[in-house]
Amino acid sequence: MLTEAALICLVLNVEHETKGESMLGQYAVVHVTRNRAKYNPDNVCKEVFKPYQFSWTIKMPGDTASDFPKYAHIAKMAWDSPADITIGATHYHVRPGCPGGVRPYWIAKMKKTVTIGCHNFYRSK
Repeated sequence: MLTEAALICLVLNVEHETKGESMLGQYAVVHVTRNRAKYNPDNVCKEVFKPYQFSWTIKMPGDTASDFPKYAHIAKMAWDSPADITIGATHYHVRPGCPGGVRPYWIAKMKKTVTIGCHNFYRSK
């Protein structure tokens, strides 16, 4: 079960990482966070705020989620979902062709698992 702190970290991560994405894309970001946290709610905030893991944390915005109930609902449903729509992904990036698209150096060492919206998802080979 998610702790209050884990839920807040998930909500912030989903809001900042998925602007303009579908609910499926939002689920996927929760699944990546859950995979990195090894399904342990106590590890969620550590993973979200680990240096240089999620781009929005580098800037450390002072704002909070603008629609907390919406993102909390998505975060809870995705966290509790037995199906991982990212197929074990631990990383993702905005794909080329989308606004802000990049081709990060680290994808050469990863296996692409799925594309959802403007994001490509990866796990270790």
